[in-house]
Amino acid sequence: MKMNVSKLSITAVMLMSLASFLTLTTFATAKKDRHAPHPHQGLLKPYQPGPFDLKLDSSDEKNLQAGKAVMKQSMPKPGDLGGGAICVQDVDAPREAVWSQILDYDKYKGKVAKVNEAKNYFVKQNRDGSATIKTKMVLGVIPGYSYTAFYDHTLHPSKNSVVWTLDYDKTSDFDDVAGHWHVEDHPSKPGCTRLFYACDIKLAGAVPKPIVNILSKSALKTATSWVKKNSEKMPSLKVPRAFQTPKFGFSG
Repeated sequence: MKMNVSKLSITAVMLMSLASFLTLTTFATAKKDRHAPHPHQGLLKPYQPGPFDLKLDSSDEKNLQAGKAVMKQSMPKPGDLGGGAICVQDVDAPREAVWSQILDYDKYKGKVAKVNEAKNYFVKQNRDGSATIKTKMVLGVIPGYSYTAFYDHTLHPSKNSVVWTLDYDKTSDFDDVAGHWHVEDHPSKPGCTRLFYACDIKLAGAVPKPIVNILSKSALKTATSWVKKNSEKMPSLKVPRAFQTPKFGFSG
């Protein structure tokens, strides 16, 4: 049997690098005081609620009709260096069923890939009609290693969006996060939904490429699939009780 020595050497180096990274970061993570403030108050530019500035062509529409997720690049706004990657997915279920899945953070474990723990620790209805939802999540990156993060979500029912950053009053393993869900009625299919998702993650320090791929590219490609699957499976679901009020745009 012939072996490619160079490929084996590269693989061995990658595995050693990954093992060293996991050992060091696991030790560092164990020493973190989660109740201490995050090292900064935000580095990534937060998303603004409302529709994304992008256009779907006939090829995109064909893929969406076939049940596939479509990856698009948003147009940069004045002053921005560039747009971000956005995942678009059509869902054969009404908007409220889709929102019922997105907002039920306490039940992400078992539905969302790699989520080992999810629990709201603060929920508040704000005077302006928005809602603040703070959630602890633990993501299992690879067996034996995970990232803990504290998210600060803001639901904007009037703009059909929820945006989030880290909760900077607590210490997360990610350096920074900025995300955005936007939900619209399907443009041509009554009772159906068009879903948009974007999430930017800034990792702390040097991170091996396999972990970067798991947390960014792969995650973005599969981010909307669980929402589609569960919304279509349970199209009559209502949003969680905390948001079943006319003030939030939903009723029980």
